[in-house]
Amino acid sequence: MKYHFLLFLLICANTFCLAQNNQEFDTVLKITSTPLKNQQSSGTCWSFATTSFLETEAIRLGKEPVSLSPIFYVAPAYLGKAKKYIEKRGNSYFAEGDLTFSVLDAYKKFGAIPETVYNGIIEGDWQHDHVEMDDLLLAMVESIAKSGYERIKPYSWSKALEAVLNAYLGTPPATFVYKGKLYSPKTFAEEYVGINPDEYIEITSYSHHDFYKLFVLDIPANWNQNNYLNLPIQDFEKTIDYALENGYSLAWDGDASEPLFDFEKGILQLSNDEENTIITQELRQKTFDNKSTTDDHNMHLIGKAKDKSGNPYYLLKNSEGSNDMEGYIYMTKNALLLKTISLLVHKDGIPSEIKLKSDLK
Repeated sequence: MKYHFLLFLLICANTFCLAQNNQEFDTVLKITSTPLKNQQSSGTCWSFATTSFLETEAIRLGKEPVSLSPIFYVAPAYLGKAKKYIEKRGNSYFAEGDLTFSVLDAYKKFGAIPETVYNGIIEGDWQHDHVEMDDLLLAMVESIAKSGYERIKPYSWSKALEAVLNAYLGTPPATFVYKGKLYSPKTFAEEYVGINPDEYIEITSYSHHDFYKLFVLDIPANWNQNNYLNLPIQDFEKTIDYALENGYSLAWDGDASEPLFDFEKGILQLSNDEENTIITQELRQKTFDNKSTTDDHNMHLIGKAKDKSGNPYYLLKNSEGSNDMEGYIYMTKNALLLKTISLLVHKDGIPSEIKLKSDLK
């Protein structure tokens, strides 16, 4: 009897703690977005985050909400990375990770597909699981790139890789019916989603390149030598806040491996010393140079919040399943300023005075 009573108290205490945790933050602003998705056993956070960003931008433009397929952009990215890897004889990046650029490029070239039409999970399976596929693709491109015959056959290897991708992800349809209308992926992107990928820019903030200029950020996943707009940290922060306050969400790329980053609880914070200091340009540069800040995760930044003491936080959508915050992430201001590599934003989400100083066209 005593045991059952103590067990009851323990269950009640745990329930109370969970309820308290979910009420730990007050939302300051939250941009209307789509439901969270789960990447499961795949390294495709970059596509899930960017796809969520595209869905949210479509809503901002007045389009009807739609859940797009993140996996639709995985095969084009792999084929692009494979081509570069083979051309450079293995001296290029080839892994499951990638960047927002690959989604925007594939959206521009191939369009978009609703997730209900193509979810990238083959018949008979129940989740995204790319471990076996990733190992097989790497073995194939390594063999091709390092072949001693000097006669690489592009039509053969590309067909072979496409066959593997289709076997593990399914073949995307050339046409499909959605809500009673026939589309191709291209016409669906143009008519239903309505995003112009040329209107977006990645911003970053590092002092080893000139500020307000575009430059190629030297990170492993930037295999295609994409350009970033470099802003001083004050303008970097100002742009983030300006964008959110004016209805523009941002796709986040950064470091998710800090000791106090608790994704299960949904709270990302730095050490007490780092939380009680000012994040300077010098400190951002130091952590980038010494590799303590790397681009190992992507999420979708959609709002701002405060804890019960009034401390500022940023609200992000994650794609790694449920947690104590129903899949959402609360990141402190200092953590965002220090551990963010870059952010994708609509060019109109950048304050006009910053755009006038920059290389933006």
